[in-house]
Amino acid sequence: MISKIILIGNYKPDKQFSMYIFEVLMAEGYAKSKFKVDVIRPNEIFGKLGFINSSLFKWLGYIDKFLLFPVKLLCIRSLNFVLSRKVAYHICDHSNAFYLHFLPKSKTIITCHDVLAIRAGLGFTDTYCSATKSGRILQKIILNALSGAKKLAAVSKFTLNQLKDIDTKSDRIKNWIYIHNALSEKFIPLSKDQIRVELSKYQQLIDKTIILHVGSDLERKNRKLLINMIYELQNNWDGILVLAGEALNDDLLELIQKLKISDRVLQINNPTNIEIIALYSMCEAMIFPSYSEGFGWPIIEAQACGAPVITSNKAPMMNEVGGNAALYADPDDAHSFANQFLKLKDKKFRNEIVRLGFENARRFDFDNTIQQYIELINK
Repeated sequence: MISKIILIGNYKPDKQFSMYIFEVLMAEGYAKSKFKVDVIRPNEIFGKLGFINSSLFKWLGYIDKFLLFPVKLLCIRSLNFVLSRKVAYHICDHSNAFYLHFLPKSKTIITCHDVLAIRAGLGFTDTYCSATKSGRILQKIILNALSGAKKLAAVSKFTLNQLKDIDTKSDRIKNWIYIHNALSEKFIPLSKDQIRVELSKYQQLIDKTIILHVGSDLERKNRKLLINMIYELQNNWDGILVLAGEALNDDLLELIQKLKISDRVLQINNPTNIEIIALYSMCEAMIFPSYSEGFGWPIIEAQACGAPVITSNKAPMMNEVGGNAALYADPDDAHSFANQFLKLKDKKFRNEIVRLGFENARRFDFDNTIQQYIELINK
C-alpha cells in the first residue's frame, strides 16, 4: 500500500493561482487521510535572470521547467526505487503532463482541469483561447504526454469526454475517470459583522448591494457581458458590479467609460481568500457568464456561501456543476442575464435558489473527493 504521495506543483512565476489552491487542497486532504505528503515544483533558477531582459523570461523559465526539473524528478524517482519506498506521484496540473515521462506511469496520476488550451492549439474555435506558434507546439507536447497516462482524473465528465475525443493513444488500456473538484471547507457564509471587517478598506461597498464576478481577464471569462448587463440594469438596480480577480484590460476600461458607468464598477485586484468569501456572502448574485470552462469553481464556492448564481447555459456549468440550483442564460446575451438577475427580486424565489445552492454545494464534498483520488492511486 502507498504510504507517501508526492505532489507535483506549478512553477511559481507562472502565477497559476487556481492550480495552487487545488494543490493545497489535495495536500491537506492526503495528509488528513494519514499519508505522508511532499510538494515539489520547479525551482526558479534561470527564471530569476529575466530581469536582465524581460522578453527572455518565458524562455529562461522553460530551462527551469523542462531541463532542470526533470533531472530532479529522475533523482527523486531513483532514490525512492532504491530505498523501496511505497510512493505515488500526483501531477496536480495537466499542463505539467510532460513530467510523466520521468515518473513511473503505474504510480502516477494526473488531474486534467480542462483541455481548452490544447483544443485551441489543435484549431478548435469554441474555446475562446488563443494559441501562438510556440504555444501550439507546447500544447501538442502536453496532449501527447496526457495520452500516455495510465491514471487520470478529469474535473468534470465534460472535460473527460473532450479529452477522450482528442486522445492520441486511445488504443491503450487506461484508468481515466472524472472526479469533481472538492469544495474547500473554508467556504461558508460570513456574518454581517465579519463581512464589514473583511471588506472595511473598500469604502465604495458601504451600504451598497453588489453583483459579483470572480475570475481572470481572459476573453472566455466574458467580463464584457457583465459590463453591458450593468448598463442595461441602470434603471432597475442601483448597486455596484464588483470584478474580483485580475485587473481589467484597456478595452474593457474604455467600454466602461463609453457607457458612463465608472461609478457602478469596482475592481478588486488579487483579493484574498477571506475577501472573496466575504464578497460571496454579501452579493445579491454571483454572475459567471463564461464561454468555456473545465469545471467552474466559483459556482459552487458562491453557493456554499449563500449567494444565488447565474451562469452560462453551457457545459459543464449547466447541470453538471450548477445543477438545479443556478439560473442560466446565453453568454452572448446581456439582456437575458439581466432578466435572470431581476427574478431574484422575488424574495421567496431568491430564498429557494439559495437553499438549493447550499444543497448543490454539498455534492462536492471534500472528503469524498479525496477518497476517490486515493482509490485511483491504489488501483
